[in-house]
Amino acid sequence: MYANRAERVLEELWDFYRCEDGMQAVAREVANTACHKLVADMLYEAHIQANCDYKRRIEGVKVGKKDVRNLRLTQE
Repeated sequence: MYANRAERVLEELWDFYRCEDGMQAVAREVANTACHKLVADMLYEAHIQANCDYKRRIEGVKVGKKDVRNLRLTQE
């Protein structure tokens, strides 16, 4: 029914929100831009959380998010 998940989310958004007549194109563009930013932020936060989890579970050290922001895990 939908080409991708982002399209589905945007279509379901309009089940809960309405915009003024004639402003649908602008509202769709604003929602699309916001969704792209939220997904990028979500991926960044997942990276940070994975680093925190690794340090806690594998190394046994509890660290905060600011301590692992620049940490890059490798396959080894």
